[in-house]
Amino acid sequence: SDYTKEYWQPPRVGWVKVNIDGSVPKHTSSAAVGGVIRVHKGNWLFGFGLRIDRSGIFQTEARALYEGLVVAWHERFRQIEVESDNPILIDVVSNGYTVDSNLSEIRFIHIMILKKW
Repeated sequence: SDYTKEYWQPPRVGWVKVNIDGSVPKHTSSAAVGGVIRVHKGNWLFGFGLRIDRSGIFQTEARALYEGLVVAWHERFRQIEVESDNPILIDVVSNGYTVDSNLSEIRFIHIMILKKW
């Protein structure tokens, strides 16, 4: 798809990139989310990871995106690019469908995007 690249693409100069992912193992009662934040030269700034309640993969990936935005905002980054292997999630967020979502994670992402701190 247009959203999936074969290798990491750096963000623009002055921006950070948040790479996120979620995992829903078959035989456990929990899921996991995590990611990394890097600058345009590829330098690793922050990483994050946590276990969450088990849910579908879309909701898990949405939670990973939300947590990545929280970490980036906490570290005072405001120019943020996001990379995910879930093209549907990126499409939902990029095209403004977050407003109409019934998933709390998607609504929280919408709120984060609109923040003007």
